[in-house]
Amino acid sequence: MSTGRFRLPTRPAAMAAMLIALAACTQPVSWQTLLAAKIAQQYPAYQVQPASDGGLLVQRPGLPALPVDVNAVAQFCRRGPKDCNYATDQ
Repeated sequence: MSTGRFRLPTRPAAMAAMLIALAACTQPVSWQTLLAAKIAQQYPAYQVQPASDGGLLVQRPGLPALPVDVNAVAQFCRRGPKDCNYATDQ
């Protein structure tokens, strides 16, 4: 019986197929995106812009712009959460 409404699939195979289709539509998250989101969350007044070299340029009110080397921070983050937090706090 159809009510005319869209219904989510209830069978595991159908749900898995739907999740795979949705995952294929998105791009993988990069270190640049993750770090930009972390900076924007911790410092809402800052403006974070991607740089052409894969880094970030952080515009801070009343202070000069700060370039961030995303690859250097990512190396710390690959070591574990303690090193990652240290690197992102710098």
